[in-house]
Amino acid sequence: PPSSHAVARLSTASRARGRRCIPMVKRKRHNKKADLSRVKTEFKKKRGRLVLTQEQEIIRSAKELEAEIAKLKEAKRDATKAKGRRRRQPAPIEERKALDHLPLDAGQRADRRVRVQERTAKAAERAAAKERRRKAKARMERRGAEEVDMMNILGGEFFAVDGEAAAHGAQA
Repeated sequence: PPSSHAVARLSTASRARGRRCIPMVKRKRHNKKADLSRVKTEFKKKRGRLVLTQEQEIIRSAKELEAEIAKLKEAKRDATKAKGRRRRQPAPIEERKALDHLPLDAGQRADRRVRVQERTAKAAERAAAKERRRKAKARMERRGAEEVDMMNILGGEFFAVDGEAAAHGAQA
């Protein structure tokens, strides 16, 4: 059993931390050793002594490492592009239409013939409209060029001063 002094210290420490009687324990820090399970070693004799040496790994140059990194990046980019292409694929058609869904009546040549006929008809309509506009413009110019006697058309009362209107009317 622990001494009374240790119990008192335990209880005050545990109360200070807000826990029940849990003794304070130091954390172990010594078992952080290197992982030697994957290291290959061999015994060699150096100057008569037996020495344990680690097998040297093949060390690659910086250029080789950079080339490999570039190759891996390119492979990742290609994989991303392929994934994007797969995602952009259209959804499969659930219900396909019948073969005679939109049948052709005549074909490309007949369609072209119809288009040419429509184009010539429109050209004729445009020429007729242009001729109508030309005739209307000529008529307007002709009417605009005519000389008109304003006195006869509007009458004497239109040009008369207030007092003279009655006099002109009486003389006429």
